[in-house]
Amino acid sequence: MNVNPLFPYPNIHTHKARNSLQVQNLFPEDTPPQQGVFSVGIHPCYIVGDGTEQWEKVLEHATHPLCVAIGECGLDKRASAPLSLQEKVFRWHISLAQQLHKPLIIHCVRSYGEIIRLRKETGATGLWILHGFRKSEALAHQLLGIGIKLSFGTALLHDTRLQHLAKILPREDYFLETDEDPTPIEEVLTFLHSKS
Repeated sequence: MNVNPLFPYPNIHTHKARNSLQVQNLFPEDTPPQQGVFSVGIHPCYIVGDGTEQWEKVLEHATHPLCVAIGECGLDKRASAPLSLQEKVFRWHISLAQQLHKPLIIHCVRSYGEIIRLRKETGATGLWILHGFRKSEALAHQLLGIGIKLSFGTALLHDTRLQHLAKILPREDYFLETDEDPTPIEEVLTFLHSKS
């Protein structure tokens, strides 16, 4: 199976886990699954109040033996929460991921400059994965240049820019995911294999 050795799950971000090799995204109020691995975090679009009550749940779930990553978390300029609050909550996740030596799954909408600044400013050295990447090759190289890896979703099946990136980048630089799409990850893996 063609997976990234840095985080060897064929599907690093899904809301519809079908098997134990897919990382199910959990919100703080969710109950961890009985089997299969998961990530947990506060999505910037769903911060409640100042986020502290949600954060207590994240801390509780983050040390669960099946929790393999922190997130999805990040910054989204379309969200109703002020960017300053989003950044405060995101910094909590950055610190926790570093402390627990777990990858950070990042949601980013119109906030790439801020994500890049925070990577540099915090001195974080852990694995950061920007999920659902669909931007330019230039931005991809900028992110990779400071240690932020990319994750391609099912858009890879029809987006020629993403197909080009998957072809030119080393396998260690990107991951695959299905997010909320019902398409099986096997279809994405088969497509990727057919193009290599």
